[in-house]
Amino acid sequence: MRANNWVSLGIVCGCMACGTESSPLDGGVVDAPPFDAPSRQDSAPPPPSCAGQGGSAAVQEPVHLRNIKWTGTSWFASAAIVDLDNDGTMELVGAFYDLFVWDAEGNELARAESGQHHEGRIYAPAVIADLDGDGVMEIVVGAGKKVAAYEYVAEGLRIKSGWPQLAGREGESYEVRGLAGADLDGDGAIEIVATTTVDGDGSQVWVFSPNGALYQPAGLTAWRAWPRYNFDSGEGNDADANGMGHGGYGCYGLNVGVGNMDDDDELEIIVTYDNHHINAFNHDGTSITASSWYTNRDSDYADQPLDWGQFIRWLDPAVEDDHYHLHTGTWPHPREQSWLQWTASPPNVVDIDGDGKNEVVGVSNAERNVPYETVFEAVMVLEGDYASEDRSARRLAGWESLPHGAAPQMRPEGWYPPSSMPSPTHVDLDGDGKPETIFPSRDGHIYAINAEAAEMWSYDFRQGRPLLYATEVTVADLNRDGRPEVIFSTWGAPENPGAGYLVILDAAGHELFALQVPEQGDNGNGIGLPAAPALGDLDGDGELEIVLQSFEHGVDIYSVPGSGTACMLWPTGRANLLRNGQGPHYVR
Repeated sequence: MRANNWVSLGIVCGCMACGTESSPLDGGVVDAPPFDAPSRQDSAPPPPSCAGQGGSAAVQEPVHLRNIKWTGTSWFASAAIVDLDNDGTMELVGAFYDLFVWDAEGNELARAESGQHHEGRIYAPAVIADLDGDGVMEIVVGAGKKVAAYEYVAEGLRIKSGWPQLAGREGESYEVRGLAGADLDGDGAIEIVATTTVDGDGSQVWVFSPNGALYQPAGLTAWRAWPRYNFDSGEGNDADANGMGHGGYGCYGLNVGVGNMDDDDELEIIVTYDNHHINAFNHDGTSITASSWYTNRDSDYADQPLDWGQFIRWLDPAVEDDHYHLHTGTWPHPREQSWLQWTASPPNVVDIDGDGKNEVVGVSNAERNVPYETVFEAVMVLEGDYASEDRSARRLAGWESLPHGAAPQMRPEGWYPPSSMPSPTHVDLDGDGKPETIFPSRDGHIYAINAEAAEMWSYDFRQGRPLLYATEVTVADLNRDGRPEVIFSTWGAPENPGAGYLVILDAAGHELFALQVPEQGDNGNGIGLPAAPALGDLDGDGELEIVLQSFEHGVDIYSVPGSGTACMLWPTGRANLLRNGQGPHYVR
């Protein structure tokens, strides 16, 4: 991976909505030098970066404990190991089309079937929390057009009063694909944020209170906070914000993160779209204003300020500076310049540089030409809205040129599922106190990028196959020495039998284990393990289990002998059971 140092000038056009999949370039001009994977030399292990438990032995090979069959197809809904009833023993939550709760031995304790309160596949990881502080844990899922909150009581699942809710309007065509929870206003209640695939004629972002009602901040009467985008004019609304107004297209992956990235106490909602925009919302639904560096070039709204979601992000920083600051040159166009397409990109809120202020990080497709072709995936780090600096939505210093991978692998013609979720993980791997950005790329590699935007390592996970995708990585110390390991699984196309591997790397990116999961079956959606592994001490023996969900053969559970529970930095999909992307380097 190399940062983009090659700059060209281009021609302009406005934003065009695009589809969810792009094909790799077959020759032609790109915005960066060709991919050149760096050589890696063995070195001394890094210093510890988390709490150890006195371990000094090598990481031991995981042991396959059991398989739970007949669950249906998994998508990207990472499992969870959690004590749902506060009895001191853990339960296992799995999300397929049905929602399951099992005990440590794999016995089914509860099931909520698809077609009753939720309908269709559960695409995103379930949010698990006591939403309203009544002592009862809820499991919240998005499936089809609905968001449903289930209470776990007496070893059963019952729908919570006020739920399910449509995350859209009757007659619209869409699917809920992103889900996150957070206490947006600090009142102790957990709000639920859902993002959907609805096109520009509808609202993509919905926020619900624990009782299922649309969230409305206390005391706010001047406008309706949610959903967004709305079609209303005037104060607080979207139709004429900064003159030009807001518009979205669709959120086709786990497109939502939540965290504090400004000077107030409330949390912000970060959403990426299938139209080259990334937006940051206040909890009252309004969009955050970008730095005064950016102003509108459109003659109808000349020199008006821009909100985060009102301008296209381009790969080349010179294009953004010329277009949105200097208002010079021809308008850019993807035939000459790569713009950033956020189709399925989950954003995180994290303090990258250790200055006590959070940034926003996402992995986007750099696209060229019409129809659009993905050149590679690139990591963008944007500064928060802190009044003392006026750098809201600007690239973090040192990240002006975006680190990126190579062209994506070729896909079989007509194969439906997305080409993996570019979900970043933020943990400290090398003991320097700053987080690395670790993400799976469609080019067949896992990349670790340090806080200075330099590649720390890359790992080819394809196991010699022509096509393999990887999940979001989870991270924990598997031998109790205070140095975390990187854990992920793989999957591939239906004609690729045995594509499901459990892979473990050390903190320097060296492969420790690549275990082919036994008895993989056949499913038209794919073969293997598309959801991020879940980690935890499921059976209470003090050692970690790794839980994998598959397309076609249920749940696989591994134990890791000699592991401990003191250092689980990123133990499940989207960092935590609220699924909001807040990891150990999020500043609260």
